[in-house]
Amino acid sequence: MSLAHSIKNGKLVIELSGRIDVHLASEIEDSIADLITKNSSQTVLLNLTDVEYMSSSGLRVFVSLMRTLNEKSRQLKLCNLSSAVRKVFEVVELMDMFDIYESEEEALAS
Repeated sequence: MSLAHSIKNGKLVIELSGRIDVHLASEIEDSIADLITKNSSQTVLLNLTDVEYMSSSGLRVFVSLMRTLNEKSRQLKLCNLSSAVRKVFEVVELMDMFDIYESEEEALAS
C-alpha cells in the first residue's frame, strides 16, 4: 500500500494504491489522519484508482474517516473505485453513505 497527496482546487487529494486489508488498515488510517490534521482543506478526496483490493477493514477506515471529518464540518469524497472495490461498498450497502464520483475531475468540480 502506498499513499500520495496533493492539494487541487483547494481540496486535499489523497491517492491510495495497492491493498487495503486488515494488516494495513491501521497504518493507512493513521497516515490519512495525520494528513488531515496537517491540512485544513474543507474537502478530502480519496482517489482509489490504484486500489486493487479492499477488505471490510478498509471500509472501517473510510467510515471512521467520514465521521471524523463530519464532526469538523468537512467533507469526504471518493473517486475512481474499481469494480472490486465498488462491489465491497455495494455488498455492505454503503454506496449511499459516501459521495462517490467516477473520476477525480468530477469530484473536484463538485
